[in-house]
Amino acid sequence: MDLGFDFQSLAIGGVALIPLVLGLVEFSKKLGVQGNWCVFESFVLAAVFGMLAYAIDAELIPLAAVPWISMVVVGLGCGVFGLAATGIFDLVKPALTGLAKGK
Repeated sequence: MDLGFDFQSLAIGGVALIPLVLGLVEFSKKLGVQGNWCVFESFVLAAVFGMLAYAIDAELIPLAAVPWISMVVVGLGCGVFGLAATGIFDLVKPALTGLAKGK
């Protein structure tokens, strides 16, 4: 059954939505969101981004608004990359500190 939408490529502005939602939920956890609120947040974010992707694909959103929506999603995606960089730094920092101390 063809639903008229390619669910294999859930992306807006070239940003894959699954890692974007994961990154935003992890960010909110760092800010103190816990438990079922994270589940609710991930559902709402996925639903909103999914509806946006569908609306863009089905041309339900005026063409003039699409670059602005893409800009916001790409900005959020870049923010998630920044968070990933911070996480990598936090992961590597103890090893680098140990090397500097000669351990």
